[in-house]
Amino acid sequence: MDNNMKLWKRLTLIALPAWLALAGGCAVISENECQAGLWYERGIEDGARGRSQATVYQIAQKCHEYGVRTDTAAWMRGHEAGIEQFCTPENGFVVGRRGNNYEGVCTGPTADLFLANYERGLAVYQAEQQYAALERQYYEAEREVARVEHALEDAESKEEARALRSQRRGLLREMRHLEAEMMRFGGFGAFNPMLFY
Repeated sequence: MDNNMKLWKRLTLIALPAWLALAGGCAVISENECQAGLWYERGIEDGARGRSQATVYQIAQKCHEYGVRTDTAAWMRGHEAGIEQFCTPENGFVVGRRGNNYEGVCTGPTADLFLANYERGLAVYQAEQQYAALERQYYEAEREVARVEHALEDAESKEEARALRSQRRGLLREMRHLEAEMMRFGGFGAFNPMLFY
C-alpha cells in the first residue's frame, strides 16, 4: 500500500467521528462527492453509520445521474472496515439509546452483543419517550385546571359552576393518575434511565 493510501486511511479514521457527528445525511450523495471519487473512504463512513450494503447501489444510481462511475469494490472494502467500527457492543447501546434504526448489518461474533445492547438502549429510549408523553399530558391537564378555575370565578350560574367543579375534579384525578404512571419511570419530573438497563 502506498503512502498516500495510508495517509488517506489515517485521515479518514481521525476525521470520521467528527464528520459523523456533524453530518445528518439526508441526501445519499452529492455531485461533488461523486466527482471526488473517494469510494473507500465513503464506504468507511457509510459502514460506520450502520448503513447496509444496499447503500452502494443508491450511490451508484445517483452518481450515474451525474455521469460518474462508482468504484463499488472500493466502497465495499471501506464499508467492511466501517462496519467493524459500528458493530461494537458499546455502539449498539448508543444507537438504540438514540432511537435510531438498526439495519441488521452486524455479523459474526459481535452481532449478538451489538443486538443485545441495541435492544437495551432502545428500551431506555422508548421508556423515555413514554415518560415524556405522560409529562406532556400532565402539563396539559394542569393548564386546563387553571383555565377551569379561572372560568369558575366567572361562572354565571350554579349549574355552570357545578359543571366546572366536576370538570376540575376529573382533571385532578387524571393528574394523580399521570403522576402514578410517571412513578414507574422514576417519579414526577425525574425520569430514571437506570430503571431500564
